[in-house]
Amino acid sequence: MGILKNKKTMVITAVVIAAAIGAGGMTLHANAALKVNSYTASTDTIVKTVEVNGNVVSDNTASIYSNINGKIEAINYKIGDYVKKGDTIISYDNEDIEQKIALAEYSMQESFASYDSIIQSGGRSAGLYSEAKNTLNELETQINDTQAAIDNLNRSITARRASIAEYGANLQISAIDWSDNPDSSEYENLQKLIATNSYDQQFDPEVLRMQEELTTLTTQLASYRELKAQMISQKATGYAGLITEGTKEQIEAAKAAGELSTNDEVSNLKEALGGIKADFDGVITAIGVSENETVGDGTLLFTIESTDDVVIKVNVNKYDILDIEEGQTTSCMIKGKDYTGKISRIEHMTGQGETSTIGVEVTLDEPDENIILGLETKVKVTTASLDDALTIPMDALFTDDAGEYVYVLQDNEAKRRTVETGVKNEDYVQILYGVDNGETVIWNDETDLEDGMSVRAE
Repeated sequence: MGILKNKKTMVITAVVIAAAIGAGGMTLHANAALKVNSYTASTDTIVKTVEVNGNVVSDNTASIYSNINGKIEAINYKIGDYVKKGDTIISYDNEDIEQKIALAEYSMQESFASYDSIIQSGGRSAGLYSEAKNTLNELETQINDTQAAIDNLNRSITARRASIAEYGANLQISAIDWSDNPDSSEYENLQKLIATNSYDQQFDPEVLRMQEELTTLTTQLASYRELKAQMISQKATGYAGLITEGTKEQIEAAKAAGELSTNDEVSNLKEALGGIKADFDGVITAIGVSENETVGDGTLLFTIESTDDVVIKVNVNKYDILDIEEGQTTSCMIKGKDYTGKISRIEHMTGQGETSTIGVEVTLDEPDENIILGLETKVKVTTASLDDALTIPMDALFTDDAGEYVYVLQDNEAKRRTVETGVKNEDYVQILYGVDNGETVIWNDETDLEDGMSVRAE
């Protein structure tokens, strides 16, 4: 920005007067007029700029980590190298990766077989449990019915034997009554009946039939109870192997998760066969591995900073920041090449330290591979630009306690004019009031002018 000149109050020296007298009187000769610089006020475009120093940095940094366990075969670039999008930065040992792919796919198939075996085993257990449960229900009925039949038979046998015994007892009583007449046919008849009754008490056909049926039922009951014991054991075994719906869902979820994990692993391994490539144009700023090193999942491979998304970070003082706004155009030179850009960000806080500055970021319009990150550069910010502005040189503008003023050439004399100014830069100033378009303003680089002074414009 131009420095305004201060007008000094001076008195015309005696040397000038003496020169006039020596020329033949008190009247000043035309040659005594002060030679001055002149400029015709005219409309033009005036641009105001602020210059600040900054550093070139990337606005997009990516740290790339390994997503597989593998062996590094080759590192194709060094720190500081420029790379293009798609360039292979690091290559893995492909033979090692292919073995890992085969192992992962085999493990997945083995896991699937294990899951299927569990489900099938659960199905078999469910069948055994269901069979045992249904059979036990049937056996319980059969056991109860058979036991009831046995009880009925035992009661019938007991009643039959009691009836035969009672009949025999009555025969004995009758035989006693006829014992006084042993030769009678009645007594002889009674003895025959007593003998038959005695036989019947041991070998009654009905009793024998019921006893035979009882034996069959008792054997059947024992068979039922043995089968019941077996079914109880089978039910317990089946229950232990049952897979509930919740467990089945968990198994299916574990299977799906395992499949997804293995597929991701295989996908990452297959992708790694082609090496790790740059996602954008940029500069390698860090490498975290070495060749022939076996790295694990999550290991830092390299860091790349984009040269497509480049900003210049500058610190602006508290005076210049008043004129700076987001969106203003900028220009700078990096490695001898001009670049344009815009103010893209202004921090809303001052920095720490002795000098309170505000951080400002400039985004370049068309960065390229010639950009070197970290370089210092001077940025010129266009803070104002006016077309058709009435302008004069900054050298023609003066100031004192009364304000700003100029000298206008009028009838070969310097005429002081108070002016109101607008936009200023190092060379020119916009005149808002006090000078008309086409008027000539004057100044002298060595001598201060005064109102009414005789002058001669160059």
